[in-house]
Amino acid sequence: MHATGMPSIDDFAFTGRGDTRLAARDDNQVDLVHPDGTHTAVLTATDGLQTPTSVAVHDHTVYVPSAAYLTGKDPNFVVAHLDR
Repeated sequence: MHATGMPSIDDFAFTGRGDTRLAARDDNQVDLVHPDGTHTAVLTATDGLQTPTSVAVHDHTVYVPSAAYLTGKDPNFVVAHLDR
């Protein structure tokens, strides 16, 4: 798999659906990355992300800690549901 156009990926996790991955980006976004390299934003700053540092998946739940190290404001932990 080769995906382009995603600056500063800090971490990724397999979703449990083939080679599909979630990528935590330093620009306040988590992308769903498909095996063909295409990707779509699934979480953004409007969901509460502040410089996400990692991403984990357990069952149908996605966990994304946000350090806010670029803004220094509102470090948090975003929990989201993964549709399968």
